[in-house]
Amino acid sequence: MKKQIQQRDFTLKSTKSQQLELAVGATYIIPDDAPVRKLWEVLEGMKITQVLHEVRSSTANKLEKTAIWVFGAMNGIYSSRKLEEACRNDIRYMWLLDGKKVPDHTSLSRFRKDELSGILEEIFPQLLDYLNKTGETDEETVFIDGTKIEANANRYSFVWRKSVEKQQIKLKEKAEGLLENHTIEGLRTLASELMQGINPVHGSGRRKSDEQKESEKITQIAKKLEQYQMSLDIMGEDRNSYSKTDHDATFMRMKDDHMRNGQLKAAYNLQLAVNSEYIVGYGVFSNRTDSGALIPLLDNMHGRYASVTADAGYESFENYSYLEKNDIISYIKPTNYERRKKKSSWIGRLENMVYDADTDSFTCKNSKTLRYDGMRSRKSGTGFERKTSLYVCTECTNCPLRQRCCRSADESQKTLEVCWEFEDFRQKSSENITSETGILYRINRSIQVEGTFGILKQDWGFRRLLTRGYKATQTQLGLLAFAFNIRKLCTKQQNNRTKTSLILLDTA
Repeated sequence: MKKQIQQRDFTLKSTKSQQLELAVGATYIIPDDAPVRKLWEVLEGMKITQVLHEVRSSTANKLEKTAIWVFGAMNGIYSSRKLEEACRNDIRYMWLLDGKKVPDHTSLSRFRKDELSGILEEIFPQLLDYLNKTGETDEETVFIDGTKIEANANRYSFVWRKSVEKQQIKLKEKAEGLLENHTIEGLRTLASELMQGINPVHGSGRRKSDEQKESEKITQIAKKLEQYQMSLDIMGEDRNSYSKTDHDATFMRMKDDHMRNGQLKAAYNLQLAVNSEYIVGYGVFSNRTDSGALIPLLDNMHGRYASVTADAGYESFENYSYLEKNDIISYIKPTNYERRKKKSSWIGRLENMVYDADTDSFTCKNSKTLRYDGMRSRKSGTGFERKTSLYVCTECTNCPLRQRCCRSADESQKTLEVCWEFEDFRQKSSENITSETGILYRINRSIQVEGTFGILKQDWGFRRLLTRGYKATQTQLGLLAFAFNIRKLCTKQQNNRTKTSLILLDTA
């Protein structure tokens, strides 16, 4: 006898609906020392002109949107869509909103683009004043370093200066005598004059007149010349490339890339100034060198410090002169610091020669004399002028050490340019970094500012920009700096490390 299978109807019931529900506010769940509470405490105590006269409503106001963006950066969230999702699911963001309607990603993105930049310019100096008044920061020294961050630009959208100049020369040669008597606007006027009284024809089977052919040729030349000139204007005098999708980004050689072969990428040079483990200054630059970023960074900082500690990439005569003029002690490592401590096969450098102050001359390794031959004036890319003394040796023709001394095989005589004022600056800075204080500062520079970049790039996942353009990039870096300082303040308070500015040698 076959068993009859009894069919049953199964109904899924949620056990959650059968439980006793108690309304518990987010205030009781979030700990008192949570970073989100410290963030709101700091923001609420600030005076922000864009927020003071804002009308209250059921939607998030500017102060709450600012808190959402800052707290998102503190947790490695930089996308407006992910922030919207966090506001719906994360109790900490719900606490910031205080029961108000969750802002959608469009309003958050529009707020970051249009208003967050101005708010950050107000609140960041206030945060630094708060840290200074509470003894978290001091005015002793500032540690400076930079890193290159990939821009939000297409990888193969590069425009190179040499290529543009080469094509510009070819086009001018092709134009023959047209450019001798006409500007770009003059070429367009000439093209229009050629077409007066002529009906232009287009399409297959229609023959163009000689005037129309010549007019189109001149128009094309004017268009190309305008494009080349626009590209050179975008690059300016201090850049050799830019990206078509982000004109402010410059192609730089990064430490790694997606193909692991050292390929150039569109990037920005990000600079940070750190004091007592807090970010006290930041800047975004299109120039890949660090030496040209020191003066603008110090000018834009809201505090004044007694000294500057930086690596050899920031050494230049212009930077030394700026620090001397503003009574700032230099703890910048000279570029020849390591080279002077070891022997080198290249004997043509200044440090490998003996100077005689009485005769104002140098003596090389082969006992030949380099005599003074007048002054030379040189200008940097920023227009800063420095004067150098020129020394020349006329006995290099049959010298056995010539290949290790002269830079070129075609060089008939050894020349040496010396800026004595720059050498004095370099000597003072070298003495500073080898002192007890200088050694302590150099160790703290490696720990504090390089450690800050490590946290931002490794722990917070900030390795590629999400915005385009200089202004948006500056806003994103300012957001990171503000968020980093709040997080650092909470960490120091939780670990009882407040009011500590330097890490001592025995601790390091």
